[in-house]
Amino acid sequence: MKVMGETHVGICGAHQGGRKMCWLIRRYGYFWPTMMKDCINYSKGCEACQRHGPIQQAPSVPMNPVVKPWPFRGWAMDLIGKIYPASSQQHCFIIVATDYFTKWVDAKPIKTTTSQEIITFIEEQIIQKFSIPESITTDRGSSFISRDMLDMAETFKFKLLQSTPYYAQANGHAESSNKVVINIIRKMLEKKPKQWHEKLSETLWAYRTSKREATGMTPYALTYGHDAILPMEIAVQSLRIAHQHGLTGEDYSQAMLLELEELDASRIDTLNKLLAGKQAVSRAYNKRVRNKSFEEGEIVWKIILPLGAHIAGYGKWSPTWEGPFVIN
Repeated sequence: MKVMGETHVGICGAHQGGRKMCWLIRRYGYFWPTMMKDCINYSKGCEACQRHGPIQQAPSVPMNPVVKPWPFRGWAMDLIGKIYPASSQQHCFIIVATDYFTKWVDAKPIKTTTSQEIITFIEEQIIQKFSIPESITTDRGSSFISRDMLDMAETFKFKLLQSTPYYAQANGHAESSNKVVINIIRKMLEKKPKQWHEKLSETLWAYRTSKREATGMTPYALTYGHDAILPMEIAVQSLRIAHQHGLTGEDYSQAMLLELEELDASRIDTLNKLLAGKQAVSRAYNKRVRNKSFEEGEIVWKIILPLGAHIAGYGKWSPTWEGPFVIN
């Protein structure tokens, strides 16, 4: 015990793990049959090692992916910002909403993140364009969980769901859309970074007319039943445009009806792709799951929140965990 103590916490001790302790002790000529097991247990029992130990990144519960079976039934919302530099109109934030099914993205530059700004966006960009959704998922920002937001959800009878502060992937659709929007704007801006608010509509147009890997289609086509007519098709007439110009009124009506039938088929195919994709992601994620269970009477440590918080007097050297505590 004395040899292990000196190796682990002595003058030359570095609070090493059990295997390194065992290697070092053997290197200096000591040996006993159970030394590996003893060193591992000694290291695990060190209170300082536990108090400053890393946070385990392995998930403790399986993933339960969200799949909305039809367009515009569920939306994910998030805020980008605070943005520097602000736009020439003093916009500092972008509110972004993503439909779970079609991957349609809508966004708006805003100056403040008040609840009224969020409510106006939901009314104008979601409800008035695509009808009342079944649910809207956000993080737990104060603008999203205010009394006014809860009242709005009650008025329109949709569910207002929140992801947890330390589990951002629960609102993964919003996080993913944010990255794409930021990346496209960054590439469009060269000499006038304060004009980013003027590029937002072009960014959304580019996003909506680009194929999304999860669906195999563009958000525009999944929403309207056909691909958008792009400027290049007008500059250099495409086969599609040439064909449409030659249609009679009756032919055009038949083509529109056929398009509607194909849209339903495309949406069913998209749903199958989304389900298959979610299942594949879940299988990969769930391989990393390490189940955790606690019983009354056990001694446990608790993560100090918020993560990275500094305790008075310790600053940079603050511990990661507090305790130990007994479960009652």
